Formats: sequence, C-alpha cells, structure tokens
Amino acid sequence: MKKLLVLTLSMLLVLSFSLTAFAAHNTEETEYTPGKDAKAKPAAVSETASAKRLYVTNAGNNTVSVIDTSKNEVISTFRVGIWPAGIKIDPASERAYVVNSSEADSSISVIDLASNSIISTIKVGVGPMAIALDTASKKAYVANSEHLVEGKNLSKTISVIDLSSNKVTKEIEVGTGPFDVGVVGNKIYTSNAADKTISVLDTESYKISGTIKVPETPLSFGVDAGNNRVYVAIHGSSEIMIIDTTKDNIAGSIKLGGSPWYMAVDTANNRIYVTQREANMVSVVDIKGKKVIATIEDLNQPIGIALDPSNNKAYVASHGDISVVVIDTKSNKVVDTIKLTLTPDSPYAGSPWGIAIN
Repeated sequence: MKKLLVLTLSMLLVLSFSLTAFAAHNTEETEYTPGKDAKAKPAAVSETASAKRLYVTNAGNNTVSVIDTSKNEVISTFRVGIWPAGIKIDPASERAYVVNSSEADSSISVIDLASNSIISTIKVGVGPMAIALDTASKKAYVANSEHLVEGKNLSKTISVIDLSSNKVTKEIEVGTGPFDVGVVGNKIYTSNAADKTISVLDTESYKISGTIKVPETPLSFGVDAGNNRVYVAIHGSSEIMIIDTTKDNIAGSIKLGGSPWYMAVDTANNRIYVTQREANMVSVVDIKGKKVIATIEDLNQPIGIALDPSNNKAYVASHGDISVVVIDTKSNKVVDTIKLTLTPDSPYAGSPWGIAIN
C-alpha cells in the first residue's frame, strides 16, 4: 500500500484504490452463508446485550459481511458491485445502500436486509465514495469523488437519488473531488478534497449557498444536527474542523495526533471516535473540551467506524488485517477482534472499508 506523500485527492485515492485492479473480476451478485469455512471467533458477550447486525464493505473482493454483534461472528456474506466503500442503512425501510467506488462500476447497490439481496442497482457519477440519506424527503446524495483524465481529477459532482424510484434525478456541481456528503436540515455539505473546501447547498434549489475554506485535505464528516455542528476530518493538518451550521463558518478545531480518515459522533456522551489509518489508532475526542482524551493504539489501518451507544461499543473496520475491532467505549479498550472470512471462490483479501450498524 502506497504511503501518502502529497495531500491531494489524487494521491489519497491512489492509496484508496490500489485494490481495484485485482478486485474487478468479482462482479457476480450471488449470496453465500459461511458455514464450516467461517472461522470468526466468538466473543464473551453479555447475554443481555441487544443483538444487532453490522454490515462491513469488503473492498478487495466486492462483498459485504454481516456480523451478529451478540456473538461477534460473521453470519453471512453477499456480493455487491466493484470496490464497495461507503455504506448507509435506512432502518425504517430495512435497506442498505452500498457505494461501489470503482470508476468501472460507479453505482449504488440497494440491499434488502431481510434477504441480504440486491433489489436495485443505481448508476451514479464516476468514482463515488460516500452516500448520505435524507429519508424524510426520500432522497439520497452521493459524492462522486474521482474521475482521473491524464492525471487530473475532473470529478465535481454529487448525484441526487429519489429513494422511491431508485433513480438519479439530478447531478449537482460542487468543488473538485467531493469525498463525503452530509445533510443537516435543509442543507447539504460536501468535503471537496482536491479544492480544500466545503460546499454548502440548499436541498430545495440545489444551489451553493456558501463555500468554506479549510487548511488542508478534507475527508469525512461527523454530523451532530441537534447541536448544529458538522465535524470535518482534515487529513493533511491532523485535526478536526468544527462547522457551525447556523452560520456556516468554522467555529473551532480539535488537534489530533495523526491524520484522520473517518469518524463517528456519540452525541449522548459528547464524544467523537476518529480513525487514523497511517497512525494505526483511534482517537477519542471530548466534544465540550475540544481535546483528545484517549487513544486506542496498535491497530492495523483502521478505516470505517460505527457506534452502538446502547451497548457501549465501537466497531472499527481494520483494513490491514481483514477484521473488525470491537472497542468498549466505557474503558476505551479493545475487547474483541472479529476476523472476516474470504469468499470460497476468491483468494483475495477482503480489505474492509465501510461499516454500518442496524
């Protein structure tokens, strides 16, 4: 895996897409359930814990793994598109939306969670990485992150999806290389990694109402709609920028010990959990104090992260060793590691990326 040498979107996504070439053959949309070949290790879990499901996108072999959190083991794996990255779940409709980020695919797989089967495939803009759901308005927004032509990133759009019809209704131009997208009220936010800006758009007119400059490459968002805050992972300067969504300006920053990728916000406990891939750690941030209060170290390329506040757990996709790390958010210590299984017909590493809980 190449190291980040220059903090531009192209270099970031060279790192991200290094698995695409060998993943491209796995496009078959079949499902299988691991039996004796699934070597996931059961964990000592409280029997009173609420059983939930984790969904993990495996970028290296074009699958999604389903994990039972009461046992911390893989119970099913199914195929999606090429190089699945971002994933979001709508609990009300029992659907998951998986972002297939390869330029050759550039689609969203819509998954029926009752059967773990694809019910629709939506073609979007080139090289998508993330999706945000606005279920109240029955819309989704997809960040189309990279379309390289002669070494130049030409991607400057987000796709708008009507969730009722599963069709793209509009392409909106934003800054260059939108990596993530978030919705707060009647506003859409995009992190434009190549431009080092945040675009703010109105959900009705789709017009840009503001552009916020940030110091270095912005990657993912953490959204706290109740407190009118959007947190932005600034990869190049190892910090989180805080955006006040009532004014759409920078309301402060939080320094980290490494370059952030993804984050999950625990609004009830005023915490942010931030993955730092190159530093192989997760930082725990106190929102009110605007400082790091703990670090979970010795991980292996942590990327996606999901929280289960009701059970005091954080789940981290460990890209480097094909696993999901379970963190107790009371002690901020690793309490289990769930090994992900390979598909029977694939010799390639799973290379987990995105993660969501239902």
